[in-house]
Amino acid sequence: MRKELDEQLCRECPNLYADRGKSMMETCMYWGFDCMDGWKDIVRDLSLKLEALIVAMPEEERKSFKAAQVKEKFGTMRFYMTTETDEMEKLINEAEAASAVTCEYCGAAGTLRTQGWCFTLCDKCDVERPWRKR
Repeated sequence: MRKELDEQLCRECPNLYADRGKSMMETCMYWGFDCMDGWKDIVRDLSLKLEALIVAMPEEERKSFKAAQVKEKFGTMRFYMTTETDEMEKLINEAEAASAVTCEYCGAAGTLRTQGWCFTLCDKCDVERPWRKR
């Protein structure tokens, strides 16, 4: 995910992404958001919902609920927390399901493609594979 999107998420959700600046020995969030920009709306929507749930908790409990890793795996988004409530788990599952039908490159409606490597792509990005041109 682009640097400015990473920074925006960390500003908007300081409790959820409190570990973002820590070392690679402490958290996988050291590497940031390991997914393409097409899922930015899914990640942001989920992040804002999780942040609101964290903020509603007693202050002494908040530090236990942080993002541990956000990445693509087998063509869909994975969102891991240090700990989560049942409500958080439900929101995460919904977001991960949404990533399976959203092009990870451009954000259009997509389909899971499994030609050697797994991607969720729209028809256009499946043909063009624009990230290869960088």
